[in-house]
Amino acid sequence: MSPNKKILLTASYGPNELGWGEDMYDLLNCRLGRGHGAFRMASHCHYFGLYIIAENLNHPVTVLENPHWDEFEAELDQGYDVVGIQLKSLHTDKVARMVARIREKCPKTEIVIGGYGVSTLDTPVPGDTKGSAKLIRENAHHFCREEGVGFMRKLLNDQPIDREITQYHMPMTGFSVTGLTFAHARVPIILVSLGCPNACDFCNTSAFFKHQKIYVAEPEQVYRYMKHYQQRLSNDDIFVLLFDEDFFLNPDYVRELGRLLRSDKKTWGIRWFSFGSMRSMSQFTAEELRDCGLGIVWIGVESFLAEAGTTEDTYAKRKGVEIKQMFDNLHRLGIQTIGSLVLGFDFHTPENLKRDIDMFVDLKPTFYQISPLTPCPGTALYERMTEEGRIRDNYQWSDFHLWKDDGFVVKNFEQNEIKKFFDYAHEQLAARIGPPVLQALEGALDAHQNLKDSPSEYLRYQADRARMMAVGFRIFARASKLYGNSEQVKQRAAHLEARFHSEIGGINPITGALSHLITHRIKQAQNSPPPVIVSDPPPRWTYYQRHNGSLQVLVRKGREAKKAVPYKEQRIISLGRLGGLSGAGGLWGV
Repeated sequence: MSPNKKILLTASYGPNELGWGEDMYDLLNCRLGRGHGAFRMASHCHYFGLYIIAENLNHPVTVLENPHWDEFEAELDQGYDVVGIQLKSLHTDKVARMVARIREKCPKTEIVIGGYGVSTLDTPVPGDTKGSAKLIRENAHHFCREEGVGFMRKLLNDQPIDREITQYHMPMTGFSVTGLTFAHARVPIILVSLGCPNACDFCNTSAFFKHQKIYVAEPEQVYRYMKHYQQRLSNDDIFVLLFDEDFFLNPDYVRELGRLLRSDKKTWGIRWFSFGSMRSMSQFTAEELRDCGLGIVWIGVESFLAEAGTTEDTYAKRKGVEIKQMFDNLHRLGIQTIGSLVLGFDFHTPENLKRDIDMFVDLKPTFYQISPLTPCPGTALYERMTEEGRIRDNYQWSDFHLWKDDGFVVKNFEQNEIKKFFDYAHEQLAARIGPPVLQALEGALDAHQNLKDSPSEYLRYQADRARMMAVGFRIFARASKLYGNSEQVKQRAAHLEARFHSEIGGINPITGALSHLITHRIKQAQNSPPPVIVSDPPPRWTYYQRHNGSLQVLVRKGREAKKAVPYKEQRIISLGRLGGLSGAGGLWGV
């Protein structure tokens, strides 16, 4: 292709579907913190793949996120040479409609399809009655089955193709908690690698890259991006999401990043999140992981049963230190956890699945993902279930999410029976351990107690940050003590509140006022009808244009916005800065 191609990158149009009554694009409330009623949390994420590609091309690029159909159609009138669409299998029917409209309205425009949904196009599900997969295959010009930046550079002859993939202009993930809707966590995301060699038979992201791990950024680059986001947020104490399917497989990488973070006091306040496995994390002690800056880790528990897996190597990622011991060791140092549990393996029965769930709740994960086993085309699981005749004729594209259990035969369970265990798991999490803010409070108190007398200046600094985090999370204890989902949760909140006063001390007027505000709002939420759940985030246009070698980024947000403005992060004011309050360490911005 010749230079100066005008490019549009987008995903499917909204509004979006719900997953068993919740907005499946709200990562916290639908998945990681589901089931806490008035203590619900909220989050928003972005189509990060589109943004990282846009930042790394020497062509004018528009990223259009969350459009309605008419907004997508209107954007085509801007005259694009290339339209790239990120495909989720869930949205195959929608994307097929978009592809057909581009061919009809803009016949000279080249269409590129990328994303994990590409892997499903060659083996469409039985319920693809519209022929959407075939339409996309026959009408799109290019399909990306590799790392997206390099693919687009090669397609556009954007030289040099192997130059650094930068990550300076990525949008941030946002989180908020009931009662503090005016305060949002602003969390940067940095892509470390793609793919995973663990090769779980149900995992589409691992299968897509043929069970290989493809690095996008080295430790020095990640460290440089982290420091950049400190500047963007005007805060040294930040949290960063490092996207890597199993970050700890390469211990030298983790240790080098930790060394860099410790090398400069300006970066001691950075803590990071990533994904791990029992096998890879067993290469470290919990103390070493804390030294390296780990703040939250997602661990694929999947099941406690020894029979897990269909071959000797399947789910080998679970091998290593005993699971409960690992979670306890991480928690005592203030490292929060996200545990994932899969419901409906072939070795599951109604009896042992309940036992699996109870053991999972005993881990006291800060956050969690409870998901029915879902066969996805392109994975070994889907191939096996197809051979066994277990994929139902009604299995369609709209079933491709975690909140469906009737498009395929689940061995040892009746149709729709898995939903009962899904509900049971969330009921137990809510009734036995309570909302994630209590987990976070306990973890912060544990970290303060276990690190405050360390001979390491770095760890004493972390103990002080944990104390400040405890102050921030303490403001939720009163509401949990009064309105928790069970007597057990209320007693736990009261215990943590008393422990806070014993180990940290009293609270000042600002902290007390926030605590009463949250308590009042949670009481109101409990006494109000359940909120009407919709999934229709506002559209966002982001424009990338290079002038004399420098990149200019403009953003237009929302349907009422008439023009784009320079992209600049709002300055974060942590709760810890309000009225001298030692607060949430920069995580929560007002």
